[in-house]
Amino acid sequence: MLNPMSSRQLDRGAAEAISKSWPILVLSGLVSVVVGVLILSIRWTVSDLALFVAIFFIVRGAFQMLALPIDGSGRSWNLFAGGVQLAVGVAFVAWPTVSLLTLAIFIGAWVIVAGIFDVSGAISRREQVKLWWLFLIGGIIEIALGLVLLDRPDLSLALAIAIAGVWAVVAGAVQIAVGFELKHLPSRVGPG
Repeated sequence: MLNPMSSRQLDRGAAEAISKSWPILVLSGLVSVVVGVLILSIRWTVSDLALFVAIFFIVRGAFQMLALPIDGSGRSWNLFAGGVQLAVGVAFVAWPTVSLLTLAIFIGAWVIVAGIFDVSGAISRREQVKLWWLFLIGGIIEIALGLVLLDRPDLSLALAIAIAGVWAVVAGAVQIAVGFELKHLPSRVGPG
């Protein structure tokens, strides 16, 4: 994730530290893609989908907290964003009688928040991060998917599943691409 609040320039030392966390980002992306495919390919009940999404949020939040921000900013941004995602997952697990309306609102709100983080981070860090445009496109897609869920929280379970699955696949694909880019980050940053 990119920190839209940071103005820190990425130097070679920071690039080397960040590049060491590329496997975490790729693994998180692979988990997201697999989860997205599973969400799209299984016939879900509301309670089963809520539990599956809750576990996904917990795992994704933990990955977020483990990864270093790819723009060289402090860890606090990833700890905050990952902690919020983890807390939402725990709330879903603790609330076993969630309704489709509640599920759609929670997923829609989180997807919009994630999209806003990605868009604002991409715009503010476009000079420092080569793949900023990938975050921008992914963020716009996330915002659009979240708005559909919040605009129509009463929609069918099938549409809620489709949106959650597409979001997981898109977010995972962005993470995988950026993870492999991070692997080679030190060679793309000047000495410093």
